[in-house]
Amino acid sequence: MKKEEKIEFNLGQPISGWIPVYLKSGDFILEFTSSKIPENPTDKLCEALILIVSGVESEICWTEEPICYFFKFMPADNSYSFSIDETDRWGLNRTEIFRKNGGFEDLIMPIYRGLKKWTTFEYKTSDWKKINQSKTDKLTGLVKKRKTA
Repeated sequence: MKKEEKIEFNLGQPISGWIPVYLKSGDFILEFTSSKIPENPTDKLCEALILIVSGVESEICWTEEPICYFFKFMPADNSYSFSIDETDRWGLNRTEIFRKNGGFEDLIMPIYRGLKKWTTFEYKTSDWKKINQSKTDKLTGLVKKRKTA
């Protein structure tokens, strides 16, 4: 995978229950602001990464109200597939807007690093709930184990 095609993933400072999300890969750029309702998507992203690093398919939903973005992680033979679906303005029909296949370093690590960096941010608990430390510790342990395997 060429350097310019690597995934860049960042989460911004949460404010009043909303969090900026940025993903870039090559010419594809997706920027939106997600709600923490109905489920906390940063919590769900941590859980999804724990699953995919363990070899289990996972999916999370980012809610922009009424549009949703679904990040789906799928294991394949010694590689991974990552796709993004977007719903229509009624939150119903899903359309795939992005798909990339690649290795652990190309697909999983940039999203892990973006989440890990975000966990160092300081913000009010009324703005956003922090991810449980045991979940981030579990994810970090799995990533370290996977990288040394």
